Amino acid sequence: MSNGLPFGQGSILGKELGGQAPASPGTKEKIPAYVTPVVMNRLRNTVVALQKIDDEDAEVPVSLSAYVEAAVLAQIRRDEREYNGGNPFPQRRQKNLKTGPPVTK
Repeated sequence: MSNGLPFGQGSILGKELGGQAPASPGTKEKIPAYVTPVVMNRLRNTVVALQKIDDEDAEVPVSLSAYVEAAVLAQIRRDEREYNGGNPFPQRRQKNLKTGPPVTK
């Protein structure tokens, strides 16, 4: 872990977001997703094991949330490349839109 911050330049998520923190520090949104207990156990085991890696150059997540966010963002980017010419999908219509800063590629 480079600097102990979840959005540092050396973190996985920091590199995914180009070192940019969210617009409002500490602002997060809970995602409505369910996984099986087996997957959740593996996720927790993975994050805890990666946090124990004692290598300053290792790109390890500092939290379960950072790990999940980086994984979701990586999949979104793959889907955008494969199905939408590498561009973000169009904004869907919704009532109370909450948007953050644009994520650069």
